[in-house]
Amino acid sequence: MKRIIGVDIDAVLTDEGRGTENIWYKNLCAYFNLDGRVSNSYDFRDAYGLTTEEVEDFINKKGLEIFETVPPRPKCKEVLTRLKAKGYQIILVTARPEENNQVTLEWLSKHEIPFDKLYHSDEKINICKKEEIEFFIDDNPEHLLPMMKALEIPVFLMNMDHNQDHKIDFNRVDNWTDIEEKILDYFE
Repeated sequence: MKRIIGVDIDAVLTDEGRGTENIWYKNLCAYFNLDGRVSNSYDFRDAYGLTTEEVEDFINKKGLEIFETVPPRPKCKEVLTRLKAKGYQIILVTARPEENNQVTLEWLSKHEIPFDKLYHSDEKINICKKEEIEFFIDDNPEHLLPMMKALEIPVFLMNMDHNQDHKIDFNRVDNWTDIEEKILDYFE
């Protein structure tokens, strides 16, 4: 094994919070004067009863600020640093649009998050194939399903409110201590 792991950014490296403390929840509710979510959907349109145009307007006006200010998850830097020291390759694959590359790189640098490559793609399975990723962590079940079926690699779902209603029984993780344990169990 080459020890190549794939890691999503939002809700995996970033500590978005849970429930009413979630950074997206707070900002969306304030921006649209909402009382809360209407569902636990991953998609903001379904979760908050918004149109595509409303979501795009919100992202255009507030997205960069959120990307810049969201804190990292506890211990992600330390765990990734230890994995890099052991020779692991860390490939970051985010569904953030390519135009958010600079703010993403600045956030990673500011928080000293080690990585080898960064991809912006909603087609994460294609990056996994190209980079021969052997293990993947994401918060979106829809990104993990193709990897489970086609690539048959271990995938782990970061527990978040927006993925609790998913019907597939994923291997779930709650924090970077869990992730490190799963990675070491698999590779070592």
